[in-house]
Amino acid sequence: MNKKIDIIIKLVISAAIIVTLAFLALPVLQKQGIIKTSAPAAGGYQSAGGPPQSGGAPSGAPSGGKPGGSAQSGGRPAAAGVNAQAVKAYTASISTVSKYIKVNGDVLTDVEIDIYPDVSGKITNLNTYVGDYVTKDEIIASVDPSLPGQQFSISPVYSTISGTVLSINERIGDKVTSNTSIITIGDLRNLKLVTYIPEKFTGNLKTGLPAEVFFAAFPTESFNAKISEISPVIDPTSRTMEVTLQISDRTNKIKTGMFASIKLATEQAIGVVAIPAAAVFQYYGRDTVFVIKADNTVEHREISIGLESAEMVEVTGGLSAGETVVTEGQSILNEGSAVKIVK
Repeated sequence: MNKKIDIIIKLVISAAIIVTLAFLALPVLQKQGIIKTSAPAAGGYQSAGGPPQSGGAPSGAPSGGKPGGSAQSGGRPAAAGVNAQAVKAYTASISTVSKYIKVNGDVLTDVEIDIYPDVSGKITNLNTYVGDYVTKDEIIASVDPSLPGQQFSISPVYSTISGTVLSINERIGDKVTSNTSIITIGDLRNLKLVTYIPEKFTGNLKTGLPAEVFFAAFPTESFNAKISEISPVIDPTSRTMEVTLQISDRTNKIKTGMFASIKLATEQAIGVVAIPAAAVFQYYGRDTVFVIKADNTVEHREISIGLESAEMVEVTGGLSAGETVVTEGQSILNEGSAVKIVK
């Protein structure tokens, strides 16, 4: 066992001696040219498989302000280069900003009249059907006022307005009085929309404010309307105010009794500088936009905001009509970033 240990120790000592001699002989061999080495040029980087680079820049680094990914003087990337960030943009314009709420309502006829007979008796004749158009003073029904043992002349029932028969409330043979509504007639040429607005939104309501109206029967269409009447009181039970809208689009598609979804303007700013709400972000607690300059770089711009809606905002200061702002892609930008506008 001791003999094996002695052999191992001798091998280790021999190896150490060889390494030491090789280390001492290396400078001599280099001096005589037996072993050659190369070092990078001062201040530069060794290019793989080639001579040293001069000027202290790595191989492949840009050396001047040329297009195609090179840098401009001063270190700013070229606006038209490969480093430009893709963004969406909008040019500020003079427009109208409206603040909306969404409510529901019912379509009613602007004029709707119940027709009553002049006498009590039994209905002997109905001259019209639901959906018929009748004219004023047209005979629409007849009532026989005769009593047992007494014979009286038939009493005609006249329409008091021109319009469409909306409903027939009694049938032939029914007994009626002068307080019984026989037929309901409405003027369908002018329809109105009645809705109820929560109290907190009523402060700025006024006649003439616009609305967009939508119906389940026409899911891809919208119809124009505007406020025509505003109730002077708040309902104490529902805390709402009744508002009537006049439907501007004259079309046979809209029928009385339809249920409508309404996008109603509660405030408007007309003829103001407007930009999409998506263009505005908070920068140190202030409303800010990225403005795209003529060289396709951007700058931070603090702005003042007036009326705001979910889609658009009124700009009251800091931005002029005709200037272009970034609407998508702000999170990847800094002051002076180069951009390219995409659709």
